[in-house]
Amino acid sequence: MALTRLLSTSDRRAARQTLWMGAITAAQLLGGLAQMVISARILGPEGFGALAVIIAAAFLIHGLLAVPGGEAVTTFVTQAVAEDRPQEASRILRFTMALSLGLSLIAYAFIALIVLVAGSLLGIENAHRDVALMYGVVGIFRATRTESLAVLRLSDRISLGLAITLASVLLRVALLGIVWLQGGGMFEVVLTHIAGVVVSGAGMLVAATASAPRAGITGFLSSLSLRVPPEVVRFQTGIFWRTTIATLAYNMDTLLVAQFTGAAEVGLYRAARQVTDTGHYPFQPLRDGVQPQYSKQWYAGQGGALRRISLLFSLASFASAVGLFGLLAIFHQPLVRLFLGEEFSGVAPLLLIMIAGAFVINSISALTVLPAAVGRVWPLLAGELGGLAVSIALIVWLVPLHGAEGAAWANTAYYSVIALIMAPFIISTLRQSRHLRQKR
Repeated sequence: MALTRLLSTSDRRAARQTLWMGAITAAQLLGGLAQMVISARILGPEGFGALAVIIAAAFLIHGLLAVPGGEAVTTFVTQAVAEDRPQEASRILRFTMALSLGLSLIAYAFIALIVLVAGSLLGIENAHRDVALMYGVVGIFRATRTESLAVLRLSDRISLGLAITLASVLLRVALLGIVWLQGGGMFEVVLTHIAGVVVSGAGMLVAATASAPRAGITGFLSSLSLRVPPEVVRFQTGIFWRTTIATLAYNMDTLLVAQFTGAAEVGLYRAARQVTDTGHYPFQPLRDGVQPQYSKQWYAGQGGALRRISLLFSLASFASAVGLFGLLAIFHQPLVRLFLGEEFSGVAPLLLIMIAGAFVINSISALTVLPAAVGRVWPLLAGELGGLAVSIALIVWLVPLHGAEGAAWANTAYYSVIALIMAPFIISTLRQSRHLRQKR
């Protein structure tokens, strides 16, 4: 209680939302680990590698066309509500959701065309084309997730998101367990992915629609207008390019490794990356919890409060990175044997390399959302572009010589470069906050 009294209202709200988002992330983390373990044991290294290529191809195409609107909702809906423009807030939410859903449908059409006409170029075997077509629908149901979560954060009803996430995770893990016990294969594994994302995507959208008025977003369903201020369009244009680059970085590595090595090597690399990717999850609640507060304090002219909360959350992210990735570095070998089995023992040395990059980016995790929170997307774009360029160059150079180990070094370089490029922009934003004028 004494600690609570020391915190401001905005600090308490950020802490509360961080805890709720942490619970959501924990559910996703545990569900993802269970899904990875069961899927790996069902499919083996080669089958797991083949599924990894299908997932990478689907997420690559969806990601290249996607424009997730969560950050635009957090930044510009917050501004519109703060300046008493609720109808504009509704139009911004409709615009971002319609754009995300429409582009996801176009992306699926591209997936179907590419899989049927040139699937082999992506490393998708003829026997797996039907599975690849099925998996492509996952992106449609995930399309409005970031916008829905942003509304739940702004309305302070993120607890609904936790309930929906738990339902999705439990369903997916239960179905995977049945598939394992019944001796199923890749077709059934993909069906479990689809079932989980249907529950998550549809549930989040319904919850966000019901919660919008509480966030000051009135008339969301009473109009079809998508007219938004020009700065929202510019911001989303930047988000499009940033997402495109991030998607290339997130999925191109698996596809490139598949071009230079065999399926088993791809499976080892993908398994190692899934472990480190899982390590990123605990830091998402820090970003999601603090980003709305950054926006509110910036547009309210509360520079001192913004700097204070950024210091608190950056210390939390650094301490968390030291603890989590330090433990993972110490216990990486027994963890691999425990969760993946002896046939995935080659994952351990890859993990040790990739932990370094994961630590670097997550140690400043709470600060990486600061530029976007104040309406500046280009620093994120510059970081992703620099990281992608370096990682592709290293993959092409190192993977033919060292296989999955070369890809692991490229992954670490990707995150390290992003952190180096974003640092000056973060420092600049904090300095500018000293000159904000508080609104009354």
